[in-house]
Amino acid sequence: MRVRAALETLEHGLDALLTSDAFAAYLRVMARLPHYSVGNLVLIHVQQPTASLVAGYRRWQALGRQVKRGEQGIRILVPHTFRTTDPETDEEQVIVRRFGVGTVFDVAQTEGAPLPEPPPVRRLDGASDVGMRLFVDLWDYLGTAGMSVARETTAPANGYFRPAARHVGIGEHLDGDQATKTLAHETAHVVAGHTPGMPEREVETVAEAAAFVILARYGLDSREYSFPYIARWAQDRRVLQRNLDAVRRVSATVIADLDVGAGSNGTRTPWTEDLT
Repeated sequence: MRVRAALETLEHGLDALLTSDAFAAYLRVMARLPHYSVGNLVLIHVQQPTASLVAGYRRWQALGRQVKRGEQGIRILVPHTFRTTDPETDEEQVIVRRFGVGTVFDVAQTEGAPLPEPPPVRRLDGASDVGMRLFVDLWDYLGTAGMSVARETTAPANGYFRPAARHVGIGEHLDGDQATKTLAHETAHVVAGHTPGMPEREVETVAEAAAFVILARYGLDSREYSFPYIARWAQDRRVLQRNLDAVRRVSATVIADLDVGAGSNGTRTPWTEDLT
């Protein structure tokens, strides 16, 4: 069956990426870069919208890079903490006493030893007849689920799903089979019931893996986009392994409806090809 074959291809392809020396080097560098709160991410974006990797002056030096002369730092909030012991549980606690202002720099403001690169995410090329039909059917599928869907400005993201508003946005900068792939990804978020606050590495792994399976069912190959995308989020094959049941369920739910061809008004043409 195409679905089973797609899942096997996904597992093997992701294993090859995650166990490569190049990806291991990339993960080692990522582990040394600090993680920032949502508030600081907003501050960084406001001051430097193109920022991709940021760190402090000395952290960049430790990674073999030097901030270029004359570069202006990005201001963030830095918590000043102290450690104490809970008198009831005897457990150590970290208490935030106040916030100060710190300075970080984007990688583009530095020079020196090149950083290991993540596997490149390559968009799908072209606009196939199958991709166009699948796009229309997925759009209709979301409509039957009570979702509004629109082509709109979503950059830098390709798309998004807002559960509270029951709305899916697909980037108007996308076209052809890439737009279909993105719509499949957002459809997977809807079917999986993903909501804000859920672990991003889990929900993004499920959504992109399910999108790969859905496209593979109808003969579209998104591995050059999907595998690196999942690898960047999951960073560990165990993340995919523990979510395989969710990937199967989500993709099977969407495929079952598309194969039948019910549609919002009962007129959608079923996929009559023998794809099993």
